[in-house]
Amino acid sequence: MAKSNKELLKKPDEFITLSNKTLNWAKENYKTVIFGISGIVVILLAYFGYSAYQNNRETVAHEKYFTTEEQTDKSQKQKELEALVKNYPGTQGGHLGMISAANSFFQNKDFGKAIESYQQALSKGNFPPEIMTLIKENLGYAFEEKGDYPSAVKTYSEIAQGPESFQKEEAMIGLGRVYQKMGKKDEAKKTYQEFIKAYPNSVYTNLIRNQLTKL
Repeated sequence: MAKSNKELLKKPDEFITLSNKTLNWAKENYKTVIFGISGIVVILLAYFGYSAYQNNRETVAHEKYFTTEEQTDKSQKQKELEALVKNYPGTQGGHLGMISAANSFFQNKDFGKAIESYQQALSKGNFPPEIMTLIKENLGYAFEEKGDYPSAVKTYSEIAQGPESFQKEEAMIGLGRVYQKMGKKDEAKKTYQEFIKAYPNSVYTNLIRNQLTKL
């Protein structure tokens, strides 16, 4: 998705996206041998009861997530998102709440909490690779806005050098931008030159050429 020069060079896009996570549940291992048909019935009831319980939690979590997203009061929305994450751990709705909470913290310029929430989403969210990359990119932006440039460099570099091609261009731009903020002109110049070589037909190439003229 093309972004404006201002967006690329100053702050991130916000995103809220749904993942197609498959619900998994584990069945307890019984240590004792169950004899007779009554024992089998007990096991089946326990299994399907747990499954129904989990499905119900997912349904409730999703409902609360979408309801919270409609909240117009920013302060109240933040409280509801934090409650969602706390009360529905391990659910897709709760995991989506982590991202929304992080984005909300970012919007309010509470970059420390935004970083914590993005890191929590990365460690517990179990999202598809593309979504994980977007979360990591926003984490890089949060580090950058907080002024933690070494951490921002590390985060952007992980995306740029990772196995996934998704968002690599944006990560390299972010990396060069942070090097400039750090006063590391040689590193910034090298990063931008590598970008042009790797992505000569990118929609961002002219932007990067302009940045090079300023170094």
